[in-house]
Amino acid sequence: MSSLNVETFLVSKPENIRYLSGFTGGSDAKLLITPQDKYIISDSRYREQIVRESPGWCPVEEKNYDNSQLALLTANFSNMGFESQSISYDTFKLMEVDLKSQLLPLTDMVEKDRIIKDQDELEFIKKAAQIGDNVFTDMIDQIKPGMSEKKIANEIAYLLRERGCEKEAFDSIVVAGENAALPHGKPGNRLIADGDMITMDFGGFYQGYLADMTRTVAVGKVSTDLYDKYMAVLEAQELGISLVKAGIRCKDLDKAVRDRLKLLGLDDFFLHSTGHGVGLEVHEQPTVSAKSEAVLISGMVVTIEPGIYIKGWGGIRIEDTVIVKDDGCEVLTRSDKAILKI
Repeated sequence: MSSLNVETFLVSKPENIRYLSGFTGGSDAKLLITPQDKYIISDSRYREQIVRESPGWCPVEEKNYDNSQLALLTANFSNMGFESQSISYDTFKLMEVDLKSQLLPLTDMVEKDRIIKDQDELEFIKKAAQIGDNVFTDMIDQIKPGMSEKKIANEIAYLLRERGCEKEAFDSIVVAGENAALPHGKPGNRLIADGDMITMDFGGFYQGYLADMTRTVAVGKVSTDLYDKYMAVLEAQELGISLVKAGIRCKDLDKAVRDRLKLLGLDDFFLHSTGHGVGLEVHEQPTVSAKSEAVLISGMVVTIEPGIYIKGWGGIRIEDTVIVKDDGCEVLTRSDKAILKI
């Protein structure tokens, strides 16, 4: 902690708690790291779970849902670093009153370590991707005209668990026809019709880690306009994947994908960044965006997901999760990207 210039460090973000200690329970839990000891502060329900999941960490029971135990543990230290992005203003003000230590805000201290995945983490993400591919294959056999977006989304959620995921990584996005113009549209009661394009964006957690994928598929015969736009997005996405390797700047990767869509006359409809990191969270560092100065490093895991969204017409997005390597990348989500007709 000397490199952080703090005497103690309070960790409150659940994903960072899991990363550092292995503890998976209690959204109100906190880690306190001192030069001599490591504590997990939680209520009595989680004591046995802490013992099982987090050897080497001392469980501390917080009985009154206040800062009394934290105050005792930090009484002999002059300052305490804390994760300013995951603690509310109200909580911060209470700690100011309850603790003697000076409070020092820190950002992304654990996230900087999480950005490069070790072999175990990569294997978990690979397994999550494999399950996602299997679910997509199952869904292709099930989707038919007359099904609702909501029914498809519910089936995806069920199959992710059935195939081995702990839960969905996020609420699955299933949007068809004109609804696909909403990048993060929620599945509703709209029924799938012949000639529709359906965008499905989903993923699941495996051992706490996730993979993220999006496929856009056709129901029955599609128009030439739909086909041409789909192939344009696919061309941009495959260009992006071909450029992923250690050493490339995220902003340059984003620009290349955006320029390809511009060449094809579709850049005005590309409304978000080209991709993002994944791991314990669905959106983590690095971001593959025009503003990102980050440079890709071997061992990072990112998505490449260009899309177009046209009001009153619909949308198309294609997304894969990839591992950055020195000489390229390994694509983990391998479901067919040819324009599948159901």
